[in-house]
Amino acid sequence: MKQSKITFLTSVGAGLEYYDFVIYSLMAGFISQQFFPGHNHVAALFATFMVFALGNIVRPLGGVIFGILGDCFGRKNIFANTLLWMALISLLMGLVPTFATWGLIATFIFGGLRILQGLVFGAEFPGALTLLSEHIDIKRQGVHFGFMISAIGLGVSLGSLVIWSLTKIITEPQMVAWGFRLPFILGGGLALVGFYIRKHVPETPKFLAMKKAKEKPSLGLIKKHGWQILNIIGILLFPSSLVVFKLIFPVYLHDFYKFSMSDIYLAMTFGYIWSAIMLPIFGWLSDYTGKKFLIITASLIMIVFIFPVFALLRTESRWALFVFIIFTQTVTAIMAASYFTLLPQTFKTAIRFTGTAVSHNITHTIAALTPLAVTYFYGVLRNPDYLVWMFILLATLTIVSTIVFKIKSHDEVWQPSDKNTDYVEDMV
Repeated sequence: MKQSKITFLTSVGAGLEYYDFVIYSLMAGFISQQFFPGHNHVAALFATFMVFALGNIVRPLGGVIFGILGDCFGRKNIFANTLLWMALISLLMGLVPTFATWGLIATFIFGGLRILQGLVFGAEFPGALTLLSEHIDIKRQGVHFGFMISAIGLGVSLGSLVIWSLTKIITEPQMVAWGFRLPFILGGGLALVGFYIRKHVPETPKFLAMKKAKEKPSLGLIKKHGWQILNIIGILLFPSSLVVFKLIFPVYLHDFYKFSMSDIYLAMTFGYIWSAIMLPIFGWLSDYTGKKFLIITASLIMIVFIFPVFALLRTESRWALFVFIIFTQTVTAIMAASYFTLLPQTFKTAIRFTGTAVSHNITHTIAALTPLAVTYFYGVLRNPDYLVWMFILLATLTIVSTIVFKIKSHDEVWQPSDKNTDYVEDMV
């Protein structure tokens, strides 16, 4: 199968699965009213974001479980089945009765489904990274990964577009009463289609070669990569926190800067489309300039311009909203097109799925605390500068971690199927 087709099939499923995962945070304001009601709006948001955090906290566990299965039994089957499970969970989340009907039972069921969703989601992106890294020529991984991550951005954009459309078609009380269910149900149906598409992705040559050589995965190998895991977490923590922060833009920009929900979802939709267009371009660029160079450049751009860009929000004008979202999307796109190609290279074939999942999911577990930090800085301390300084510190950590990052010589990263010689090359 052609590499472009493999990238397409992988990307479609990844975009749909991300849609299912992010609509919870995109509709946090509506969900908090139906499943975490209370007289204190800030407290209800805390409870909603706490479940959001829990859904991310279990991701490393899911990554380990499904990563081991993927390293033992193959990337393809695990990669396909996770989308099926995500579809079923999303459908159930759209059908669960609210607190007003079932009381705390509804809250526990809905929260439990979100946590289960996080467990399954722990295998999604690491599976996509592992599969593509073992199928695609290392010299072209930047542009291929860029297309795959672009599809993820389109999945999030679809979620934002669906919710924006609903806010324009139905009233806010209707959205709170029953409209919030529709994006979950739609996501479940689309994910079932994605599962059918993803089943056609072939197993990777590297995994098949490993099985032929009878090499077995071992968690002991993970211990030997402890420094690399910490180094990767240092690189990923800033962009991961920025990604999570963008998911709560509807609550953040509406509650603290009084932008209308309709304008926010419209701006986010354009922002994600912009990111989807730029990601393959930045990915192509990273194949020529080097991944580390672009990661450091994006981090420096954030450090230099973050204060004036955040200050724009205080004008509460629509153009400031669009500038703010385009800026954050551009910085994220530059980094995402670069650092994700480094991650699977860090690990040998026998533990690549598990190692990638552990590193990526631990990072997002930490980043999942971002909504709580945002709510505390704005809702309690009422000082937005704390958030700005938090991102500056995280960007600095990424710069330092990227500078010291080095791929150790290990077994193959990618091997052309029509050659008998190993093909190993440092992408940095």
